[in-house]
Amino acid sequence: MSVEAEDSGMSLAERRPRRLNRLLPKRFRDIAPQPLPLLPPVSPVPLNDAVVPQTPSSRDSNGPRSADHSSSPRMCQTPRNIFGLFRRYFSEKVSTHDPEEHKDIFDLSDEPIISTSPPFADNGNPFDPFPNKSSFRLADWHWNHGVQKSRESFNQLLKIIGDPEFRPEDVRQTNWTKIDSKLAANSFDGGADEEEAEWMDKDVGWTRTPITISVPFHSRTKVPGPQDYHVGDLYHRSLVSVIREKLSKPHDVRQFYYEPFELYWHPNNSCAEERVHGELYSSPAFLDAHRKLQESPGEPGCDLPRVVLAMMFYSDGTHLTSFGNAKLWPSYLFFGNESKYRRCKPSCHLCNHVAYFQAVGHSLTLLSDIL
Repeated sequence: MSVEAEDSGMSLAERRPRRLNRLLPKRFRDIAPQPLPLLPPVSPVPLNDAVVPQTPSSRDSNGPRSADHSSSPRMCQTPRNIFGLFRRYFSEKVSTHDPEEHKDIFDLSDEPIISTSPPFADNGNPFDPFPNKSSFRLADWHWNHGVQKSRESFNQLLKIIGDPEFRPEDVRQTNWTKIDSKLAANSFDGGADEEEAEWMDKDVGWTRTPITISVPFHSRTKVPGPQDYHVGDLYHRSLVSVIREKLSKPHDVRQFYYEPFELYWHPNNSCAEERVHGELYSSPAFLDAHRKLQESPGEPGCDLPRVVLAMMFYSDGTHLTSFGNAKLWPSYLFFGNESKYRRCKPSCHLCNHVAYFQAVGHSLTLLSDIL
């Protein structure tokens, strides 16, 4: 039988000549990020006895060589990942808390997480500040369908109240004035009593401290010498309360690094290890602070682990209005025990407001003119 006869029953795609599989050029290949290898299982023996130095012939091709315990008596390290990265710990025992266990591709990538669920309020009501769906739909018709109501707007109202899900009893007791005030309120509006109640909320933790500075005046002024001047109030939060609030959130604690480590890059056994710097919890300063804390005397009768919390402060001017010069200087707090890749994502909500500063230059100018 001829070749033409054999191919007669095949489709055009099947009769096309086969090509060998070609690899994608290296410059177009994209390797997905991979978390660091997990910690070894907890061993009852000391780490310096568990780590056995290996000879070049007995090295594992999937992991870095272990160091001699004579130079590092309390050392433990993880195997390498596909990029040649591994962690090296210096501790009395292996930690049971490893944030790498909870990392996924979204923690290592800049791609935004698209959520299909609606953003509910804290009370679980998706129509907040409206108490229910009927009130929300009625208010939407009132505000968003023109100032002068038309026949089309009237037909829209008939659709709302004629809907089987519409309940007149839901809107009968609705406090529309309170809802409108809540929707129109700004953080910088309201009287002194309302502002004081908002700032001094004990659940939020804000406190107010009057700030007084001493201003010197020339002997020829009306009131010479140093004069105390109240420049304003400083609204701030207790750092201890912020720390307690942070450590009480299970979602944040899962990816919180309590024990520092050294990060190394060792792609293969033919090259030397290189130290990698990129996170605060793997920096020499953090390691040194952790070591000094472990060597210091502990609290009497307390055998809990002692860890270092790294606090990173940041402040920048923020305009409060679209038209005008009103601005405020908020102070932010980040924790260095969290990865920088999560701190830079607004969706992680890792920024903590701890203080608000006020500018005093204009007030001092007016005081100088008065005196």
